[in-house]
Amino acid sequence: MKKHIIAVICFTALLLSGVVANAAWFGEASAQRETVNLEFRGTFIQIIYYLIYGTFTGKKTDSGLLGLYQNLEGLVLMNPPLAYKMIYQTMRYFIIILEPLYVTVLLCACVYLIFLSGSPQGRIRAKNLLPALIASMVAISLSYQILALMFNASYELCKGIIDAGNVNMNGLFIETINDLAKFFSAATITSFDGGIIFLILIFALILGLITMLALRYVILLFFAMLFPVGIFLYTIKGTRSLGRVMIEQTVLWTFVQVAITLIIATTTIGVGLLGITGDLKTILGITAFTASIASPIILLTMIKRFLP
Repeated sequence: MKKHIIAVICFTALLLSGVVANAAWFGEASAQRETVNLEFRGTFIQIIYYLIYGTFTGKKTDSGLLGLYQNLEGLVLMNPPLAYKMIYQTMRYFIIILEPLYVTVLLCACVYLIFLSGSPQGRIRAKNLLPALIASMVAISLSYQILALMFNASYELCKGIIDAGNVNMNGLFIETINDLAKFFSAATITSFDGGIIFLILIFALILGLITMLALRYVILLFFAMLFPVGIFLYTIKGTRSLGRVMIEQTVLWTFVQVAITLIIATTTIGVGLLGITGDLKTILGITAFTASIASPIILLTMIKRFLP
């Protein structure tokens, strides 16, 4: 009987020692996994900081993606150079082609009015067409100067807003990205999935505004080269709707920079005057980012068919 009791005690002791050993092993493995996860998260944070700042510390902003915002004012105020050879020659090419067409149409209208006896309605239409053709021909000949006037007006308006308000165009945006980077670091240390949300927001804001400014430049360049064609199509009754769209798009994409400047200036001045800090300032920065990115859509939605 005693032998059985001793055997049971020995078996129980061995079992308990195995359980303790296994528990220690699992605890050590769990701690190792957590250490590896923390090291991975730390490395991931450093890589993202390098992409954003061009450094692993997050203190410099003259390199990396955020370095694009060092000259945000220049990017916002940038317009296609009309004096550039490709732009100027393309516009001149269309003008050279269209001017003989205007002369031909004017001659036909004059011959119709002088030598042909058409219906009263036809003669009225021909008489009404002559002033429009002449005005359109003059506008096409001066299309380069008209575009230069629009670009200069938009630029000077933006520059006046910036200088009058002493606005630092990139200050609020850089501070907003810095705050979001801190949120990303804290969230990633706690939960990798939580950090991803802030990471997506950071890259969406940084790349979104730069992409929109680049898109504006390309679209404006395209419409600028076709500006004489738009004027010609707007003169002809059958193609007036297409010409109207081309001219209106040229005007709207030109003055998108004014809308962006107003958004940035209003937010920056408001934050400074009201002394807003902390999370509310970050939210206002995100709002300014989003509104600037969406400014073309806002303008194109609010302003439609302003030409007769």
